[in-house]
Amino acid sequence: MIFQFRSGWLKLPEINTGHHFHGRVFISVIIPFRNEEENLLKLVKNLSEQRFSPHHMEIVLVDDHSTDNGFETAKQLQKSHQWLKIVSSKKQGKKAALRSGISSATGELIVTTDADCHFSRDWLQTIAETYLEKNPDMIVMPVGMESGKRWIDRFQQNDYLALQLATAGAMGNGNPIISSGANLAFKKKSFLETSKNIQGTQYLSGDDVFLLHTFKSQSFRIIYLKSAQAMAKTYPADSLKQFLLQRMRWGGKSKGYEDHFARNTALTILIVNTFIAIMPFIALFFGIQFFTIWVAAVLIKTSADWSLLNSGKSFFSVRTGLPAFLSFSLIYPYYILTAGVGSLFIRESWKDRKGR
Repeated sequence: MIFQFRSGWLKLPEINTGHHFHGRVFISVIIPFRNEEENLLKLVKNLSEQRFSPHHMEIVLVDDHSTDNGFETAKQLQKSHQWLKIVSSKKQGKKAALRSGISSATGELIVTTDADCHFSRDWLQTIAETYLEKNPDMIVMPVGMESGKRWIDRFQQNDYLALQLATAGAMGNGNPIISSGANLAFKKKSFLETSKNIQGTQYLSGDDVFLLHTFKSQSFRIIYLKSAQAMAKTYPADSLKQFLLQRMRWGGKSKGYEDHFARNTALTILIVNTFIAIMPFIALFFGIQFFTIWVAAVLIKTSADWSLLNSGKSFFSVRTGLPAFLSFSLIYPYYILTAGVGSLFIRESWKDRKGR
């Protein structure tokens, strides 16, 4: 499976915009936020530097009942940026905020991202050119994670790299399984056609993945934009606890997947890593032959992982040497087991909200 993802990633053509495409599309960028006061100034400054006509875009900031001064900060920013629209979500939760933003958007093409992300100056131009050239219903785009100084930061960066390469690799093979709402584009018309059928409404997160699965089930055209210019960048979680809770939230929604390939992929990852995690303990009680099986399994999987990450780490600007990678590989099965089991028993939470 990992080698298939690698093959799919390598099939995708890398695209760099030359700003030669003269067509126009109006883009609405939807950004739900809750308690993001510190990030809004940087976000709007970054967006104001886009090499894209301000007459063909609007940025819709959707306040999800912030308890800090985020809403007031957004209103102040609106005074000096005419393309900035501020919306208050009537209902609670990111999914409701996204729907509020989409309802108020006037653009033909919707682009979603998060308030803590940043982009290159060619981000929107690259998206627009790809949309006008290929006319897809959805564009899945890369999300990179900035490196940090701590070991846990670098572990998160490599884990996220693997997730991104699986996302792109599955797309390259023509069978998409996941996407990230931190960098996603879709036709408003297509969204409205299928909005009543979107799966996973019982989960706090998953607005991106369930939308992808719904588009896929409707045979809408979905493409992957392999372009560093179209990449959004995010940051590692602040602590080990936040990181694990985030991954448990992501893993928990896989129980709601109706897409068979996505569900089987998630199950395969859990089973293989659980096997590798528990095999050394089985060997202590049942003999050396089980230890030999464990060593063989680790070598096979580690080789596959190294091959996948190496194929994409330059594109995502990840610098991980073999010693660090090996240390991550020893921890990874126990991390997957912890996140997988935790997602079954720990109540889903996001932004001080609890799920069902």
